[in-house]
Amino acid sequence: MPGLVAPAKYREHMLKFPRSVLWGRVLMGIVAAIVWVVMYRAATEDWAWARPLILVGVPVGYWLVIQYAPQFLAVRASAAVALLIAKQMLDAADLSELPARLVVTVLAYVWVIAAIWITISPHHVRDLVGYFMANDRRCRIACGAGLGVGVVLLVLGVFVY
Repeated sequence: MPGLVAPAKYREHMLKFPRSVLWGRVLMGIVAAIVWVVMYRAATEDWAWARPLILVGVPVGYWLVIQYAPQFLAVRASAAVALLIAKQMLDAADLSELPARLVVTVLAYVWVIAAIWITISPHHVRDLVGYFMANDRRCRIACGAGLGVGVVLLVLGVFVY
């Protein structure tokens, strides 16, 4: 929505995003916190011995990523967020018996493939952002497409599921 309303300011922020250390740390922190909770809750009975390792290991892993992999951290953290969202989408779609659940399922798997690609080659994402944010027209088209997908998913969520 911001790209449709104020494309110049949105473009300015988006062009800085792939190399943003602040956004990388914030997004990776969110991912680490969610993974921390999910892994801790998953370690039941047979895996109860792993809980202390999880309590220490996830923050240490976060610190190691921040220290030794700062290049394109924001892009890679966005890919991790996309994987977590795809997991939630698949969990929600599995609860439904309707054939329309396949729309969300296919979209989730497309997000997984995109997240893998983004993680492997974040410089391509930087180039794509540069292409779509080259001028106000392209910015509005890209943001309009994203808004359209969001509206379709919202309609599916409200009226189908």
